[in-house]
Amino acid sequence: MNENEINDSRTINNFKNKTFSKFSKTKVKNELISCLYNSNIEPSCYWSVELICAGQFQDIWEVLLFYMSKYIHLGNPKLPIYIEMRFTNFKNIVSNGYIDNELALRNNSKIRKLFSELICILCYSRKKHAFESLAIKDNIDFDITTLTNKLKAPNITFAQEVFQKGDPKELFIAINEFAYNISKSTKDTTSACYWVEWVLQYDVICKKKKIISQCARRTFIPVEQRYQMDTIWIIWDSLICESKKMKDVLFNKTIMALLNLYCIKFTPGCKRRRKYIIYSAINFLTENVDFNIPLVENKKFIENISNKINIIYKEVKKNEITPQTDYLFEGIERSNLDKTVEKIEKMNNMEKYVPRS
Repeated sequence: MNENEINDSRTINNFKNKTFSKFSKTKVKNELISCLYNSNIEPSCYWSVELICAGQFQDIWEVLLFYMSKYIHLGNPKLPIYIEMRFTNFKNIVSNGYIDNELALRNNSKIRKLFSELICILCYSRKKHAFESLAIKDNIDFDITTLTNKLKAPNITFAQEVFQKGDPKELFIAINEFAYNISKSTKDTTSACYWVEWVLQYDVICKKKKIISQCARRTFIPVEQRYQMDTIWIIWDSLICESKKMKDVLFNKTIMALLNLYCIKFTPGCKRRRKYIIYSAINFLTENVDFNIPLVENKKFIENISNKINIIYKEVKKNEITPQTDYLFEGIERSNLDKTVEKIEKMNNMEKYVPRS
């Protein structure tokens, strides 16, 4: 058996709150964020491997998206498009034999390389100021007097481009203010973020009062149909609309990449957790962006780390709980799953070259 191949007898249900080596999952995620922030590459790789070996891929993606959007954003402007591309790679690997078998992904060499590369690039990306939440208070920010003092838009034309029949009328002013603040003529990042928080809090108030809060269906949003009427999509509609006005393909691709990352396995519970992705999108439209910043400064260094990632898997393997049948697998290098996956990949590659009649 391969010395760095994980052969653990536990199921995915054994890793609900604990990582592979029985650490608290919450603490590991926080530690991973801290290590990324401090550019500690080896500990960052180690904590990511802890999550990967436990099949906690949803958690690791959440950490990567959170860190990218809160701490890096304009520090590495090409990062959203790159991470979206890597997530597509991840989905393709999963669909080629790993659906409902996420634990087996930990032994896939492409998965190991993909995440080690992601961790390295995030670790060494230049950081910008960290976004902080803007506090919204129901008894103050939803008071008509306070609200009037917050209004800056000279007219109501800014929301008209995106506001549809079926959108809550109560949100029209907020969306108009948001669209005004991200417009080319204004570019007020803080005020735009304030109105995002206001819309999020509006939904909270509706939920408390048991009022259904939804907008017109936006079919272009890549989420399940039942979630396409969430009010947060009016915000994204405004962001996309403004990005198109810039007539810059790279800007538009970046905003769409951020939207696609925001929509990964979307549920209403994601809205607050991923709000810094919206903040990032706002920043791209309201601040100076330097797309000349390279995605990676030292490609060779990152390649070297990725090529040595199995050293960490070998270390984590020491904490595996193995079935008492290891002797049966002596000399067997690959599992049937590995061979099946390889066959599927070969078939998919062949299809690219089969002439169409």
